[in-house]
Amino acid sequence: MITISLILERFGAYMERHIIAISGGGFSEMEGAFIDQYILKIKRKASPLRIAFVATASNDAQSYIGKFYNAFKCEHPSHLAIPDFELATIQEVVNSLDIIYVGGGNTKYMLDVWRKTGFDEVLKKAYEQGVILTGISAGAMCWFEHCYTEISESEYGYFEGLGILKGALCPHHNDSTRKKYFDKWSLKNSTTPTYPLEDHENLHFVNEQCIAKLETY
Repeated sequence: MITISLILERFGAYMERHIIAISGGGFSEMEGAFIDQYILKIKRKASPLRIAFVATASNDAQSYIGKFYNAFKCEHPSHLAIPDFELATIQEVVNSLDIIYVGGGNTKYMLDVWRKTGFDEVLKKAYEQGVILTGISAGAMCWFEHCYTEISESEYGYFEGLGILKGALCPHHNDSTRKKYFDKWSLKNSTTPTYPLEDHENLHFVNEQCIAKLETY
């Protein structure tokens, strides 16, 4: 099993920019998931970490937010709801965090809201300041240049992601319908780096380079 200690040993203790893309699992499915503990250890220090949940993709579902607070109750958890994105101090608030954790749901809706409110640029600036970005499903694929996923119950389509990372990621690639559509799109866009991940697979990027493939549990 890959541990954060091995990562630090290989790449050095000081790593400026981190993105962890989670295909499935994590706190929404089980307590103490390995991938969540791994994320915390990247920036672990003596005091609890400041970690904020962004549940835009689920339209700020309260049950989802509640699971986050329960999972990270030993840290300093908070959440950023859609109305918060237009606060005059939102950049300072986000820059003060250690980790931003983005939840799953409707990726296109989430990105549309972020762009309308300017929260997309807030996240990019915070990332440059060393705030760790992570997320599951929609919160994993959004960091990439391209998103190809379902846009309704019966339709798949392409739209632009935030473009921090090159290429496109497909979470839940073990789902036969998703796999069929994504693989077909990938063949038509063969020059685009793609990352098809099954539900137990996740990726760790440091300074926009993929350095590790991780297990969820």
